[in-house]
Amino acid sequence: MSASVKVLGISGSLRRNSYNTAALRAAQELAPPDMRIEMADLSAIPLYNQDEQDRQVPESVARLVAQVQAADAILFATPEYNYSVPGVLKNAIDWVSRAKP
Repeated sequence: MSASVKVLGISGSLRRNSYNTAALRAAQELAPPDMRIEMADLSAIPLYNQDEQDRQVPESVARLVAQVQAADAILFATPEYNYSVPGVLKNAIDWVSRAKP
């Protein structure tokens, strides 16, 4: 029996009825039996602040970092805002990319 693949789904939209979040939920339902897709929640991630990171990483950020580290893959579903990724997604990536090992 093969090992299960852990995928972290990250939506770039905070809207309750987001099509991007719906697409990730559909991916969860359609995933093969040996794949588990867990959803990240970006709604409580504060704006990136180096001073805040140096004092104490917020719990919501620590949870996201742990989810990313535990994942075998990340599946992004995101809208395009002004020819770029939404600020909420960029902000989350900034926090995760600056996490201390």
